[in-house]
Amino acid sequence: MEIITFDHEVYKDLSEKIERIANYVFKKAAQPQHIPEIWLTNEELADLLKISTRTLQRLRKERVIPYTMVRSKCLYRLSDVEECISRRIVTCTPQTLDEFRKSYYLTHKSPAL
Repeated sequence: MEIITFDHEVYKDLSEKIERIANYVFKKAAQPQHIPEIWLTNEELADLLKISTRTLQRLRKERVIPYTMVRSKCLYRLSDVEECISRRIVTCTPQTLDEFRKSYYLTHKSPAL
């Protein structure tokens, strides 16, 4: 067995570095993992909110709900829809969102994180 001796200052330096590394690792582990953004089509969102696609079109026209046009298709981010619901701009029950999110993940492949 070998005995290694350190100077007191070197030991304090090494101990501080190890503590900083440990804090960094614990902080990274505590951060929530990135959840991929869920994009909804007209039909999916209308089904989720239990409204017609025409009502959804009216909400878009009145700029009530944010959307993105991709190749002449309207897509909606679920996070934007949840924000509209939380601000009570659009009505929906919370369990409907949870049910939708669960069924979405069951029917769509979730990308590897």
